[in-house]
Amino acid sequence: MNPHLLHLKSVCELSGKNIADIGAGNGVVAMELGEQGAWVTGVEIDEARVRAVQKRLPSNVSMKLGRAENLPIEDDTQDVVCFFFSFHHVPIDLHDLAIFEAVRVLKPGGWLHVVDPLANGTMSEVLKFVEDETHVRTVSHARMSSLTDETKFKLVNSTEYNVERSFRDFDDFVQHVVAADKARAAILPRVRPEMRAAFLELSTRDNDRYRFLQPCRAYHFELA
Repeated sequence: MNPHLLHLKSVCELSGKNIADIGAGNGVVAMELGEQGAWVTGVEIDEARVRAVQKRLPSNVSMKLGRAENLPIEDDTQDVVCFFFSFHHVPIDLHDLAIFEAVRVLKPGGWLHVVDPLANGTMSEVLKFVEDETHVRTVSHARMSSLTDETKFKLVNSTEYNVERSFRDFDDFVQHVVAADKARAAILPRVRPEMRAAFLELSTRDNDRYRFLQPCRAYHFELA
Protein backbone atom coordinates (compact mmCIF):
# COMPACT_ATOMS: atom_id res chain seq x y z
CA MET A 1 0.00 0.00 0.00
CA ASN A 2 1.03 3.59 -0.62
CA PRO A 3 3.12 4.69 2.42
CA HIS A 4 1.04 7.85 2.74
CA LEU A 5 -2.13 5.80 3.17
CA LEU A 6 -0.45 3.38 5.57
CA HIS A 7 0.41 6.28 7.84
CA LEU A 8 -2.96 7.99 7.44
CA LYS A 9 -4.75 4.73 8.33
CA SER A 10 -2.66 4.52 11.49
CA VAL A 11 -3.97 7.86 12.78
CA CYS A 12 -7.60 7.94 11.62
CA GLU A 13 -10.41 5.83 10.25
CA LEU A 14 -10.96 6.05 6.48
CA SER A 15 -13.96 3.88 5.74
CA GLY A 16 -17.17 5.88 5.40
CA LYS A 17 -15.37 9.22 5.78
CA ASN A 18 -15.63 12.21 3.46
CA ILE A 19 -12.06 12.98 2.42
CA ALA A 20 -10.75 15.83 0.26
CA ASP A 21 -7.48 15.16 -1.57
CA ILE A 22 -6.04 18.59 -2.46
CA GLY A 23 -3.58 18.59 -5.32
CA ALA A 24 -4.80 15.17 -6.42
CA GLY A 25 -2.70 15.03 -9.60
CA ASN A 26 -3.40 11.86 -11.57
CA GLY A 27 -5.95 10.67 -9.02
CA VAL A 28 -4.03 7.58 -7.88
CA VAL A 29 -4.14 8.39 -4.15
CA ALA A 30 -7.77 9.55 -4.38
CA MET A 31 -8.73 6.20 -5.88
CA GLU A 32 -6.72 4.31 -3.25
CA LEU A 33 -8.60 6.25 -0.58
CA GLY A 34 -11.81 5.21 -2.30
CA GLU A 35 -10.69 1.57 -2.14
CA GLN A 36 -10.51 1.98 1.64
CA GLY A 37 -14.22 2.82 1.70
CA ALA A 38 -13.93 6.61 1.82
CA TRP A 39 -16.02 9.11 -0.15
CA VAL A 40 -13.34 11.14 -1.88
CA THR A 41 -13.27 14.54 -3.57
CA GLY A 42 -10.03 15.13 -5.46
CA VAL A 43 -9.14 18.74 -6.26
CA GLU A 44 -6.59 19.46 -8.98
CA ILE A 45 -5.41 22.67 -10.66
CA ASP A 46 -4.59 21.06 -14.04
CA GLU A 47 -7.73 20.95 -16.19
CA ALA A 48 -6.35 18.31 -18.59
CA ARG A 49 -5.57 16.01 -15.67
CA VAL A 50 -9.03 16.50 -14.21
CA ARG A 51 -10.69 15.58 -17.51
CA ALA A 52 -8.48 12.50 -17.91
CA VAL A 53 -9.09 11.24 -14.36
CA GLN A 54 -12.86 11.83 -14.52
CA LYS A 55 -13.13 9.15 -17.22
CA ARG A 56 -12.05 6.33 -14.90
CA LEU A 57 -13.40 7.07 -11.43
CA PRO A 58 -15.46 4.75 -9.22
CA SER A 59 -18.77 6.02 -7.87
CA ASN A 60 -17.34 7.04 -4.48
CA VAL A 61 -14.56 9.23 -5.95
CA SER A 62 -14.97 12.54 -7.77
CA MET A 63 -12.40 14.92 -9.27
CA LYS A 64 -12.93 18.68 -9.44
CA LEU A 65 -11.00 21.54 -10.98
CA GLY A 66 -9.89 23.93 -8.24
CA ARG A 67 -7.19 25.44 -6.09
CA ALA A 68 -6.25 25.04 -2.43
CA GLU A 69 -7.03 28.69 -1.74
CA ASN A 70 -10.51 28.43 -3.30
CA LEU A 71 -11.82 24.91 -2.84
CA PRO A 72 -14.88 23.81 -4.86
CA ILE A 73 -16.29 22.09 -1.76
CA GLU A 74 -19.20 23.08 0.50
CA ASP A 75 -18.76 24.22 4.11
CA ASP A 76 -18.54 21.68 6.96
CA THR A 77 -18.70 18.62 4.72
CA GLN A 78 -15.31 16.89 5.05
CA ASP A 79 -14.01 14.59 7.77
CA VAL A 80 -10.43 14.82 6.48
CA VAL A 81 -8.60 17.30 4.25
CA CYS A 82 -5.34 15.91 2.84
CA PHE A 83 -2.35 17.46 1.13
CA PHE A 84 -0.03 14.72 -0.13
CA PHE A 85 3.18 16.38 -1.39
CA SER A 86 1.11 19.36 -2.52
CA PHE A 87 1.04 22.03 0.21
CA HIS A 88 4.56 23.24 -0.70
CA HIS A 89 3.26 23.92 -4.23
CA VAL A 90 0.73 26.43 -2.86
CA PRO A 91 2.25 29.92 -3.33
CA ILE A 92 3.63 31.08 0.01
CA ASP A 93 1.51 34.24 0.02
CA LEU A 94 -1.59 32.04 -0.31
CA HIS A 95 -0.84 29.69 2.61
CA ASP A 96 -3.24 31.58 4.88
CA LEU A 97 -6.09 31.24 2.39
CA ALA A 98 -5.38 27.53 1.86
CA ILE A 99 -5.52 26.89 5.61
CA PHE A 100 -8.69 29.00 5.93
CA GLU A 101 -10.30 26.94 3.17
CA ALA A 102 -9.36 23.69 4.92
CA VAL A 103 -11.03 24.97 8.09
CA ARG A 104 -14.10 26.07 6.12
CA VAL A 105 -14.78 22.70 4.51
CA LEU A 106 -13.96 20.55 7.56
CA LYS A 107 -16.62 19.35 9.94
CA PRO A 108 -16.11 20.26 13.63
CA GLY A 109 -13.53 17.82 14.99
CA GLY A 110 -12.28 17.01 11.47
CA TRP A 111 -8.66 16.35 10.56
CA LEU A 112 -6.11 18.15 8.42
CA HIS A 113 -3.41 15.79 7.13
CA VAL A 114 -0.37 17.32 5.41
CA VAL A 115 2.62 15.41 4.04
CA ASP A 116 5.46 17.24 2.33
CA PRO A 117 8.89 16.09 1.18
CA LEU A 118 11.95 17.17 3.11
CA ALA A 119 14.72 18.97 1.24
CA ASN A 120 17.17 16.07 1.45
CA GLY A 121 17.22 12.60 -0.15
CA THR A 122 18.44 11.18 -3.45
CA MET A 123 15.21 12.06 -5.26
CA SER A 124 15.57 15.70 -4.28
CA GLU A 125 19.22 15.80 -5.33
CA VAL A 126 18.37 14.81 -8.90
CA LEU A 127 15.27 17.02 -9.03
CA LYS A 128 17.37 20.09 -8.14
CA PHE A 129 18.70 20.24 -11.70
CA VAL A 130 15.29 21.41 -12.94
CA GLU A 131 13.85 22.87 -9.73
CA ASP A 132 15.39 23.42 -6.31
CA GLU A 133 12.47 23.22 -3.88
CA THR A 134 14.55 23.70 -0.73
CA HIS A 135 13.01 27.07 0.11
CA VAL A 136 9.35 26.24 -0.51
CA ARG A 137 9.65 22.95 1.36
CA THR A 138 11.39 24.63 4.31
CA VAL A 139 8.66 27.28 4.49
CA SER A 140 5.91 24.64 4.25
CA HIS A 141 7.32 22.60 7.13
CA ALA A 142 7.85 25.73 9.22
CA ARG A 143 4.21 26.67 8.67
CA MET A 144 3.02 23.24 9.77
CA SER A 145 5.22 23.45 12.86
CA SER A 146 3.63 26.77 13.88
CA LEU A 147 0.06 25.99 12.82
CA THR A 148 -1.25 25.16 16.29
CA ASP A 149 -0.10 28.58 17.54
CA GLU A 150 -2.06 30.39 14.82
CA THR A 151 -5.27 28.39 14.40
CA LYS A 152 -7.78 26.12 16.11
CA PHE A 153 -5.85 23.03 14.99
CA LYS A 154 -4.30 20.66 17.53
CA LEU A 155 -1.33 18.56 16.41
CA VAL A 156 -2.15 14.89 16.96
CA ASN A 157 0.77 13.24 15.20
CA SER A 158 3.98 14.20 13.39
CA THR A 159 6.08 11.50 11.77
CA GLU A 160 8.94 11.15 9.29
CA TYR A 161 9.11 8.29 6.80
CA ASN A 162 10.61 7.51 3.39
CA VAL A 163 8.81 7.29 0.08
CA GLU A 164 10.57 5.14 -2.51
CA ARG A 165 10.43 6.16 -6.16
CA SER A 166 11.47 3.74 -8.91
CA PHE A 167 11.90 4.26 -12.65
CA ARG A 168 12.60 2.08 -15.68
CA ASP A 169 15.26 4.48 -16.96
CA PHE A 170 16.21 8.14 -17.10
CA ASP A 171 13.54 8.96 -19.68
CA ASP A 172 10.90 7.51 -17.35
CA PHE A 173 12.25 9.74 -14.56
CA VAL A 174 12.13 12.82 -16.80
CA GLN A 175 8.54 12.08 -17.75
CA HIS A 176 7.63 11.87 -14.04
CA VAL A 177 9.21 15.19 -13.04
CA VAL A 178 7.79 17.07 -16.03
CA ALA A 179 4.30 15.68 -15.43
CA ALA A 180 4.42 17.24 -11.95
CA ASP A 181 5.29 20.68 -13.39
CA LYS A 182 5.34 21.28 -17.14
CA ALA A 183 7.54 24.38 -16.70
CA ARG A 184 10.45 22.05 -15.98
CA ALA A 185 10.48 20.90 -19.61
CA ALA A 186 11.99 24.22 -20.75
CA ILE A 187 14.95 23.78 -18.38
CA LEU A 188 15.73 20.18 -19.31
CA PRO A 189 17.73 20.69 -22.55
CA ARG A 190 20.53 22.62 -20.83
CA VAL A 191 20.82 20.36 -17.76
CA ARG A 192 20.01 16.95 -19.21
CA PRO A 193 23.58 15.51 -19.35
CA GLU A 194 24.40 16.50 -15.76
CA MET A 195 20.99 15.39 -14.54
CA ARG A 196 21.36 12.00 -16.20
CA ALA A 197 24.80 11.54 -14.62
CA ALA A 198 23.37 12.32 -11.18
CA PHE A 199 20.43 9.99 -11.85
CA LEU A 200 22.83 7.10 -12.53
CA GLU A 201 25.16 7.93 -9.66
CA LEU A 202 22.57 8.44 -6.91
CA SER A 203 20.13 5.66 -7.79
CA THR A 204 20.08 2.18 -6.34
CA ARG A 205 19.71 -0.44 -9.09
CA ASP A 206 17.33 -3.29 -8.31
CA ASN A 207 15.55 -5.68 -10.70
CA ASP A 208 16.14 -3.41 -13.69
CA ARG A 209 14.65 -0.43 -11.82
CA TYR A 210 16.41 2.73 -10.64
CA ARG A 211 15.31 3.52 -7.09
CA PHE A 212 15.45 6.72 -5.06
CA LEU A 213 14.41 7.69 -1.55
CA GLN A 214 12.39 10.79 -0.66
CA PRO A 215 12.22 11.49 3.08
CA CYS A 216 9.06 13.30 4.12
CA ARG A 217 7.23 14.46 7.22
CA ALA A 218 3.52 14.02 7.88
CA TYR A 219 1.44 16.27 10.16
CA HIS A 220 -1.97 15.19 11.44
CA PHE A 221 -4.09 17.93 13.02
CA GLU A 222 -7.52 17.88 14.65
CA LEU A 223 -9.81 20.88 14.31
CA ALA A 224 -10.88 21.94 17.79
